[in-house]
Amino acid sequence: MLQQGSRMKFDKSQSTHIKLKMVESILSDDEIRTIRWIKENYDGGRIPLNHARICPQQDEGSLDCGAFVMYYMDRMAKEEKMPNKVTKAQIMKFKAQIFKKFAEHKQSWNSAN
Repeated sequence: MLQQGSRMKFDKSQSTHIKLKMVESILSDDEIRTIRWIKENYDGGRIPLNHARICPQQDEGSLDCGAFVMYYMDRMAKEEKMPNKVTKAQIMKFKAQIFKKFAEHKQSWNSAN
């Protein structure tokens, strides 16, 4: 991307829920800085990068994008193996755990003093 100075992104105006249209987009200064930082720090740099060969996707009709990403990050942080498929039941169980943690710590939300 740095060499080309561009990346591919979704064209919202020409995409539908059935077919996504990709277009080339020029990298912004922020994107260039971010890519350089990642390259310097992960590409043989200070922070090891683990390449996951198994990368499950959420179901096509799912609206749990945030919960799915949190589930994935939680598994990575715990260095747990990722399943080939993430079921709706697994996401619902994970969301319940998150809500429980929030409820348990609700008292501390208002304790800014």
